[in-house]
Amino acid sequence: MSLAMEDDFGIVYVVENAQQFWSELDDILTMPRGAPPTLQQLDGMMNRWLGICAIYHELYLQTPLQLEHAVDLLLDSELWAFHSERMCENLAETAKSNTDPHAQLVTFNVLLRYGQRKTDFFRAQRRWGTLVPLLMDHTLVEIDENEDGVIEAKLRLVGVRLLYEVCRWQKLSVAELRVFDDSFIDYLFDLVEQTRHVQDETFNYSVIKLIVAFNEQFMVASICDREQSGVEQNRVLRVLMRRLGSSKTFGENMIFMLNRAQRTSDDLCMQLLVLKLIYLLFTTKGTEEYFYTNDLCVLVDVFLREVVDLDEDSESLRHTYLRVLHPLLTKTQLKDVPYKRPQIKCALESLVRDSRIHDINPTTKRLVERCLGGEWCVQLKKADDVSRSSTPSDSVAPSRSHLGLPASVDGMGSGTPGKTLKSSRSAENMVAKGGIRVGAVRRPSNASAGSFSGVATAAPSTSTSKPPVPYPRRKGTASSEHVERLHVERPSHSHHIDLSSQSDAGGEPARTKLRKPPPAPVAPGVYSAPPPIPPKRRKPPAVPVRSGRQVTVFETIKTSATSPLTR
Repeated sequence: MSLAMEDDFGIVYVVENAQQFWSELDDILTMPRGAPPTLQQLDGMMNRWLGICAIYHELYLQTPLQLEHAVDLLLDSELWAFHSERMCENLAETAKSNTDPHAQLVTFNVLLRYGQRKTDFFRAQRRWGTLVPLLMDHTLVEIDENEDGVIEAKLRLVGVRLLYEVCRWQKLSVAELRVFDDSFIDYLFDLVEQTRHVQDETFNYSVIKLIVAFNEQFMVASICDREQSGVEQNRVLRVLMRRLGSSKTFGENMIFMLNRAQRTSDDLCMQLLVLKLIYLLFTTKGTEEYFYTNDLCVLVDVFLREVVDLDEDSESLRHTYLRVLHPLLTKTQLKDVPYKRPQIKCALESLVRDSRIHDINPTTKRLVERCLGGEWCVQLKKADDVSRSSTPSDSVAPSRSHLGLPASVDGMGSGTPGKTLKSSRSAENMVAKGGIRVGAVRRPSNASAGSFSGVATAAPSTSTSKPPVPYPRRKGTASSEHVERLHVERPSHSHHIDLSSQSDAGGEPARTKLRKPPPAPVAPGVYSAPPPIPPKRRKPPAVPVRSGRQVTVFETIKTSATSPLTR
């Protein structure tokens, strides 16, 4: 498809493909050689470039990347490099006089792109004072959000972005802010709610950035008026207070924007503006609980990350986070919801730690002390003190031997002072009264011998029972080799044993007193069957060690020690 365009000089342009389109743009922006061009020729070059971009916009400038590339061709040309001021004036007049939406879209994108390169361009109040009403008109256009690629939607987006840049770089007076009345601010909040389900979040986030930029302007401009009249003049806060229940998407997306912010200059500025509005919501009566509790928890996670990760160049942003953190923990629902309080305390203390290694900013120290002086932190410190006092450090658990017995057992006999059992000795070597050794009541299970739950009677059983069945020793349960050769009789009842070390007057070795509680009633003739004896280890196969011409000699493998399972 080919379209024809005729410029002011009678030149007709017919473009048939994309390659020819980009070639024509390069030719138009090439300065003529020889005599210097006149002002009329310079204006004609600008008008030809704008005209060909407007006519073929829907064919070759459909995507934002293509349009951005065409604008960069203009900004990088000699025409713009030497005559940028005159070209800006021409574009501003074209935006006000030309009613072609495609020409306006290209014009606004040139102004936006140039302002992003040179921020002083947005500070010219004389130029933008006449363009702001036009940008507001494009913002107020009703558009069906389900339709994609509508030229009015593209104009609305670039209009919102230009308004944000103007409010970001200029300081508007109270008189200049009157054009942004309550109905316009309320409409911006409606746009946020209407576009919450749109897949492309660019426009939604752009409107939120414009709202927080307006909030900054009203905050600065109303300082003097509030001191004189005593009435809050912040129009953004006043409108939001009237619609707290119908602007939940606005609060949710503000937190999402903070969470997704990068380390670019634009995102750093956006974070400052968003945090200032959040601070107002936390400190204004009636708006403290505007956010959901789950959103506040996400906000705490963002604060924990940012206050620690921000570098020294972003110290002012860290101070803003700390200023907002205090009312976040003391004014909102989090004053009753202890969410990550130990982590917050640790992160705050890390900011003012190691003052001997690096200098601590006095403002940072003051803000950290303010946060740590909150009621939430006072309660946390009290809870820590109570937990420490409930578990004193001087209470040491008694040491135990390798069999699980206490290293020191108090005497429980006839009042004779008990001796200390050394943990290195085996309890099985102790001789008990009545000729019974502790090894006779040893449990053949993996349970701790110190508990002795389920130990049989200590004295030899006089009842008729089956002959004792020897159990294989367990290797490695005690260091004494004597313990490994003991075979005990399986108990039929469960008793408790108290061991007390005592010596008689004759210097006899210490004996163990066994105190037997009343036996539990057991049905006559009922005995516990012993577990089956493990199978013996198979003999290793013979291994050939040498061979002759006809005879091969085999030799069995010798183990280092006899297996306990064969005994």
